Amino acid sequence: MRENGVHSLSISCDLCRHVALLNVDRFTNDVPVPNFRPRLVCTGCGIIGRADVRLNCEEDAERERITGIQWW
Repeated sequence: MRENGVHSLSISCDLCRHVALLNVDRFTNDVPVPNFRPRLVCTGCGIIGRADVRLNCEEDAERERITGIQWW
């Protein structure tokens, strides 16, 4: 994750669609993103392990784009 400049994950619950950001700075560099899914508990509905975990793309805004255009 750190090689890509990622310091947080975007997480959305599959059941209630609650969305949250998780800061991953406290975890080691060798922890893969899929390892987070089975351990997550939704703070909206309480379900465990039913989350969509992705790199936080909003955090990636500083990176240079090939076209020089930033779309968001």
